[in-house]
Amino acid sequence: MSHLEPSDPTAGDTGNETLSADHIEETAERHATNLELFLDLVFVFAVTQIATLLATVGTAASFGRGLLLTWLVWWLWSQFTWLGTAVDLDSRSLNQLLILIAVPLTLLMAVALPDAYGASGTKFAGAYLAVSLWSIAIQGRGLWGVDSTRRAFLQYAPLASIAPCALLLGSLLDRGPRTAIWALVAILQIGSALFAGRKTTPGSSEWTIDPLHFAERHSLFVIISLGEVLVAAGLAASAVALDSSVGLAIVAAVSVACALWWAYFSYIPSIIEERLRMSHGGDRGRVARNVFSFGHFPIIFGIVLYAVAAKHVIAHPAQVLHSADLYALALGIAIFVAGLSWLQWLMVGRVARERIAIMIAVPVLCAAVGPHIAGTILVSLIAAMLIVAQTIIVRRFVRNLGSAVTESSGTTSAEATTDESHLTD
Repeated sequence: MSHLEPSDPTAGDTGNETLSADHIEETAERHATNLELFLDLVFVFAVTQIATLLATVGTAASFGRGLLLTWLVWWLWSQFTWLGTAVDLDSRSLNQLLILIAVPLTLLMAVALPDAYGASGTKFAGAYLAVSLWSIAIQGRGLWGVDSTRRAFLQYAPLASIAPCALLLGSLLDRGPRTAIWALVAILQIGSALFAGRKTTPGSSEWTIDPLHFAERHSLFVIISLGEVLVAAGLAASAVALDSSVGLAIVAAVSVACALWWAYFSYIPSIIEERLRMSHGGDRGRVARNVFSFGHFPIIFGIVLYAVAAKHVIAHPAQVLHSADLYALALGIAIFVAGLSWLQWLMVGRVARERIAIMIAVPVLCAAVGPHIAGTILVSLIAAMLIVAQTIIVRRFVRNLGSAVTESSGTTSAEATTDESHLTD
């Protein structure tokens, strides 16, 4: 895989605004575009819709359906991210107009989310189908001019196109069969990514990926999800009288969100971006798929689940959380930390013992103590646990990084951070 090539202003709008896959590593990287950030506003609303859906129901089946909807939204956003890293959306081209056309359709999909398993299922699936096929078409337009990227696209597009068609078909069925078909859609989406990233002859089939852009886009989605925690906290607080108990609940709930931010942004984005940058050929596509498209989903879903619990803690700060909220709280934190652990395992083949402790301790705390203490106190305890664990992890990382830089003569600090023999957090 290679970085994106700056667009040639004299080339006209040919639709082939990607770098020919010849691995010219010195080409300039680029940041996320204003157009992509504008599109992300729709996905901000989609995340809010999913959190609202999860907050209104509390059975295990409803959590499963919420997980499925979160995946579908995440995968649709991922399609635009792969599109944006392969096609130059910052130049004056037809591609910008094509993306803008997708915005109202994506918003329609998001509006239909809360009742996707009910009367709005066909509206949700129809909009999802239109946006998904539209993004695939734009991506194909940008990748078609280069043999290696065209082959990669042709490996990916058939299964990726079948999945949203099956989604629309499933929307015509009752809730049970609909859920089963939509679960199959998720499997098809995963299969299309695995099939597109399978090992082939070097240079025969590759994705064009800009490491800086790709890592930045996923970091921004983590911010979007964390923002949903703040929105949920603010909306819950605005619906009740702002007294001292509500104030303490806000501090406790947002402290957990801050701890989650720290757990991810303390150094993980720079590590995984550099890992992507150091990979080449077909390996870069597989790293992007495993670390970002697959690896970030537990982080996102964990945050969404926590937003559900945080909203109810602030709404009823002195009360014991209901069982559904305890499940959301325990699973949200555990799944988020499991996502971080999975990223660490992919990078260095080990998991920090503090993360393992959190994944065990938080569910145990919620099960054993949660039914007997106020939600504010429970969330405060979890915030303290997260902060202590992350403090230990970061201190060890900084110490090991310093040792790596000292021992690796002629090695840059960025390279040292991705050295598996030194990154031991």
